[in-house]
Amino acid sequence: MSDNLAKSYTSAQGGQQDGRLLDLVHAPLEAVAAYWLSLKKTLDQRKNGKILPEEAKHATEPFIKHLLKLLQSGLSPEDCRRLAGIKQRNLLRDLHRKLDLLAICLLGIADNENPQKVLIRIISRFSISPIFEKEVFEIAQQALQSLDNPKTRERFLLIDQSMKIEALIINMMVYSMFARRNDLKKMVVFSEYIRSYYFSEGMALIQDGFEHDFVKYRLILLRKEILADMENKMEMSVEMFLGIRKGLAYEDLFRVYDSFTL
Repeated sequence: MSDNLAKSYTSAQGGQQDGRLLDLVHAPLEAVAAYWLSLKKTLDQRKNGKILPEEAKHATEPFIKHLLKLLQSGLSPEDCRRLAGIKQRNLLRDLHRKLDLLAICLLGIADNENPQKVLIRIISRFSISPIFEKEVFEIAQQALQSLDNPKTRERFLLIDQSMKIEALIINMMVYSMFARRNDLKKMVVFSEYIRSYYFSEGMALIQDGFEHDFVKYRLILLRKEILADMENKMEMSVEMFLGIRKGLAYEDLFRVYDSFTL
């Protein structure tokens, strides 16, 4: 592993903890590559592959977890690539929708829109609503009344693309309802609970007074970049995973990573 890549692996904060990838959205490309290179080195040292079940068990990033499970399977490389592609499409679709929902919430806040209308726009993105409108407002209202409680803030102010969709919708409504009733400057203290830089940047633009059209334009561009970056990291992970499965030498696996950099 090069010194620069090793440094990225050990120091990058986004999407990482204790050497494991928590979130491909925030983890830099170098950190993703370093994960696979580190796994390759460990497998070469231990030879028997017994590390894989334990690694898969503790993996929290869904795409990485899926590849680790495939790495233990008896499936052919062609089947592994096909199944990895299916998982990739599903996860990218889910991410795309969540970013769309976050944009709806942000633009509603920018326009000081009625939270009920914001929720209708959100649930209209589903063929079947994943949550009941009345239940959302009841829970959000209760959360707003107890925001002084640290546990309430940790639960209901969290904004993370890895959240289940129902929880994400409720938390977005907490933000929407709070913004409707308060000065937006008061929401600055919420930033520590926002783990989505997409949502964080949108909130920063709104608080800085940028107009709706500019915020919308910026969110569209940022969404495209996030999805393209995510796809690139997923495709690199598949190629490195297949390289490990084929028994490529460490140096050749590094060359796979190098192909995905500028």
